[in-house]
Amino acid sequence: MYDQYPVHDVPKSNLIQRFFAQRWSAIALEIVMTIVITVAAGAAFDFFDPLERAAATSADSAEITTSKVAVVESKTRDPLDFIKERGAAYIRERRFDAAEAMFDWAIALAPDDVESYSWRGYAKMQAGDYAAAQADYREVLALKPGDFSGQSALCWAYGETRDFARAEAHCQQALQGAGNRTNYAIALENWCWLQVEMGNYTEAAKYCRFSLEYAPEYEELQALANYNMGRVLTAQGRPTEALAHLHEALRIGASYPKMYLEIGMIYDRLGYHAAAEATFAIHRQLFGDEAGRAPAVGMADG
Repeated sequence: MYDQYPVHDVPKSNLIQRFFAQRWSAIALEIVMTIVITVAAGAAFDFFDPLERAAATSADSAEITTSKVAVVESKTRDPLDFIKERGAAYIRERRFDAAEAMFDWAIALAPDDVESYSWRGYAKMQAGDYAAAQADYREVLALKPGDFSGQSALCWAYGETRDFARAEAHCQQALQGAGNRTNYAIALENWCWLQVEMGNYTEAAKYCRFSLEYAPEYEELQALANYNMGRVLTAQGRPTEALAHLHEALRIGASYPKMYLEIGMIYDRLGYHAAAEATFAIHRQLFGDEAGRAPAVGMADG
């Protein structure tokens, strides 16, 4: 749920650190360099005919031919596809400002492109700007009513801003319109998480168990369901059972930064200070210091 890419699956890369990126200057420089390299490569092929190189091996010739084809293709590609690919790559690198700038550009070129709004909303949510993400996902639903990705994302985004009435409405729409096993597994875990956020622990426990039992093959969802089940059991005063679920969440791992922060704080409250510090260290390794700041160990609320 928390790290579901919009529309198309894109390989996740949790271990890549977040980089600082200037929003327009860095993008402009990269685009200019791409154009320069492409033009230069094309000119080189016009000036030097690879077939005239008597000493070239067949492997060299094949590599040159492949490069030449790539140059030709780059000149005929749809610019929107290039922009969206770059934006998705920036998200994988956790360069969310750069990604958002790319999708700003994509939307300027194609104002009705649902994917671009969905990607831009996702970049904003990953950066923690949930209110801004809500506007993008509302636009997704305006362009494509009933879209599962839009409903699921708004469940999350409204939940993060504690607008629970709207979050519940979108969670329910996602559950009703899931349409396939993967989406239904995501919607179940969404509802489990939201009920924990709302403090409805009996309801949360039921759906967290549903999520754990329904789709064990989806590791990201299993990690998140274990994390939320651990939160429920902690709130219910059952720390031994909670710890088993929290340990399992950490063993599997997820790309939701708050999971590591909250598990670390629970460890700290229970007196497991070394485990808390180790969990905060994993958070820093995966997400850097910008993805929320861990409290000092030993200072968590009792």
